[in-house]
Amino acid sequence: MKFTLNETFGLNKLFDIERSFLAPFGFPQYGIHANGWHKEKSEYFFYLALRSKKIKHFPGLYDNVFAGGQPSGISIQKNLEKEAFEEAGIKIQKKKLTTGNTVSYCHNHKNQIHSGTIFIYDYKIDKDTLLENHDGEVENFEKVSTSELYEILEKKLLKPNCIIPIADFFLRNMRDFFPNNGIVELEKLLKKNGTRIN
Repeated sequence: MKFTLNETFGLNKLFDIERSFLAPFGFPQYGIHANGWHKEKSEYFFYLALRSKKIKHFPGLYDNVFAGGQPSGISIQKNLEKEAFEEAGIKIQKKKLTTGNTVSYCHNHKNQIHSGTIFIYDYKIDKDTLLENHDGEVENFEKVSTSELYEILEKKLLKPNCIIPIADFFLRNMRDFFPNNGIVELEKLLKKNGTRIN
């Protein structure tokens, strides 16, 4: 499929289906995910959202700085702007936004196969930016270094599909962080399942 940033998503749809029924019926989910990042000297830092313990799926785990399902009826761009403000209080500035890859994936969660497609973005966050959640899904935001990020991954404290945008960011901006054989494997996975959005 070809995805376009500013066109209404699902314009040629046959029908709508409630998000909770997508996996049981074998339909893919679509969503936007944004890496919040900042660079100090030569070191990159990531801004992660800590998910509320009250939400149904993956409570208390770390998430990308803002992310959300892509509904039909609005464009990817409008959804990106909506999720950025609702989840992190960010009003998108185009000069700070970079488009990553569009990646499809599958994973098993609660004995159901979930397939999805993620539209990946990077958003540069200034040091003095105040991040503020408005929809009740996030308890806090944390700025973490790459070494701290590794610890979060090792302890499995990151929502599973959120590693995809982070890996995409690393391959585009921080290739020297991985050994060569790791880069080759990641590139194979992302090239097999990824495209660029127009």
